Amino acid sequence: IIVMSSSPPPSQLPKSPYGSFQGTLFQYHRNLVSFESNTSAPLKCILLGGLSDGMIPTPYCKGLEEKCHELGQWSLVQPILSSSYLGFGNGDLDRDVQELNFLLEYLKTHNSGTHFALVGHSTGCQISMHYLKHGLHRNLISLVVLQAPASDREGAMMDSISKYETNLAIANDLCQQKKENEMMPRSAFWAPITAKRFVDLQSVGGMDDYFSSDFTDLQLKETLGYVSSDEELNKLQAVLVAYSGADEYVPTDRIDTRQLTQRLVNAMGTLAIPLYLPTANHNLSQGESDLFLEKVGELLQKIE
Repeated sequence: IIVMSSSPPPSQLPKSPYGSFQGTLFQYHRNLVSFESNTSAPLKCILLGGLSDGMIPTPYCKGLEEKCHELGQWSLVQPILSSSYLGFGNGDLDRDVQELNFLLEYLKTHNSGTHFALVGHSTGCQISMHYLKHGLHRNLISLVVLQAPASDREGAMMDSISKYETNLAIANDLCQQKKENEMMPRSAFWAPITAKRFVDLQSVGGMDDYFSSDFTDLQLKETLGYVSSDEELNKLQAVLVAYSGADEYVPTDRIDTRQLTQRLVNAMGTLAIPLYLPTANHNLSQGESDLFLEKVGELLQKIE
């Protein structure tokens, strides 16, 4: 016998916890859609969430939209990529960059876009950095915000080093057998994931390994220094590194997060700006979210 539980009455249904939004939903490429709050605004702030995120990825999403509207010429863009929700497990940062190429081309052609800011949360930070390095329209990026640029590799090592090493060995073995698109065992990860994406996320120097604290200063500079040295990035005015001091996905017992914030900034060079949020958690549902939004608003306001 199957007993169906009844739905709660409408008065008890939770309201959208991260806010409600009005705007335009559009298809920017086959099977890919995006939502924009004001399509006529020439300045576009593109919010990129982390693993398993989609639209409305963070608690500060509504505040960011309001900040864009206060400034007048900015809109908030929330794209769905193939890697959104659980799609990240069979893709990579290169695919993300290609789809952002489609998005920016659409925004330029159909939605009046002239200048673009990328606001990355969690793995959205890696996507943003990868776009600055490989994106077709990277010369149109005026601002990048990295909110919670945590290392997936160091996060995976928090629970069990032996489990981390065992799973990584399985993934490496599959890749060496040219079976990189085979799925990892269910016990290896909390979502379906290929061997290749597992290696990208969790191996030293993997495609996603941009922000690990165990890199030397020279290694960080080799990984991140193009931010201030690449002549193609001729519109880029700033990269904000917003690091949370109480990020639950960072092993704060052995990593000095304030020091790491400055090390990342130093590696990126003159365009990078530190913003350390000492009591903030990963997605800013706790801590200094107002300070973060204030700083982002200041940087957006400088772009014309």
